[in-house]
Amino acid sequence: MADSNVNSSEQVRLLMWAVPRSVSTAFTKLMSCVSEDSTIIFEPYINAHWFGPEGLQDATHRATVAALNEEADRRTTYTGGSDVSDFTFGFVKEQLEAPHTGKKLVFCKDMAFTVVDKLEFLPKDYRHLFLIRHPLKVFASWKKLYQSFTPHEFELDKVVPVMFPPGFFFRELVELLEHVREVHDPKAIIIDADDLLSDPKRILSALFKEVGLPFDEKCLQWEAGDATAEQWMASNIVLKGNQVWGYHSRSFNSSSFGKPADLPDRSSLPDDVLRCTDASMPYYEKVFAQRLLPN
Repeated sequence: MADSNVNSSEQVRLLMWAVPRSVSTAFTKLMSCVSEDSTIIFEPYINAHWFGPEGLQDATHRATVAALNEEADRRTTYTGGSDVSDFTFGFVKEQLEAPHTGKKLVFCKDMAFTVVDKLEFLPKDYRHLFLIRHPLKVFASWKKLYQSFTPHEFELDKVVPVMFPPGFFFRELVELLEHVREVHDPKAIIIDADDLLSDPKRILSALFKEVGLPFDEKCLQWEAGDATAEQWMASNIVLKGNQVWGYHSRSFNSSSFGKPADLPDRSSLPDDVLRCTDASMPYYEKVFAQRLLPN
């Protein structure tokens, strides 16, 4: 049964679930510009899942996290953000359900795979948005990013499950979408990243109308740099790590959406990227057919 008072007040609460490498961080920068009276919450469930005290962590993952933390501490003096040890799943739910008094918009960006086994920690009274992108683009980009963290050769579909879930992100997104529509938000919205990049004005106009936000073309341009992100509710490890490895640098340095790139040539991609893509296409196609399109 859906929450009875979703979107029933003047305050708009929107929770965006994404797959990796889907321009979701740039989208978050855009949402930061929608209203001066806003709270932006950045990847709290990822922090609980990857780094928090309740996270699913095997020995390999724990060693990887410890090494990354040590390297980040050595290479940066950044002290902003919340302590990652605070990020239990209960803490995240409490932060999302807090009143955020005086705010016209509460927006949260996260990854769908982080909560499929923790559905009891989803917040009440949110509209839900699902951001997707073609699997070829997702996995080609994700492998490049993950390679920057390790000197070793690896295959994506053999990475530890805590980092690379068994459903390759897309199955988990579909599972979460079905649950959200049944329990929380029957009208949960789907946007394809390339649709957004191709025509941001029309896609965002349709989205904002659906969730009850005024649309102003001024929000299609935003300030480059990470100053905006430093105002978000985020963990120190995410923002500190970005200063060292730059995994969000392209999004943080952006000032607008760029045009979508063409699909990469399959013959140029390694076998593990192709395996992940082929396994994910049925899930992608299922939600792609339901995506938001302007009238």
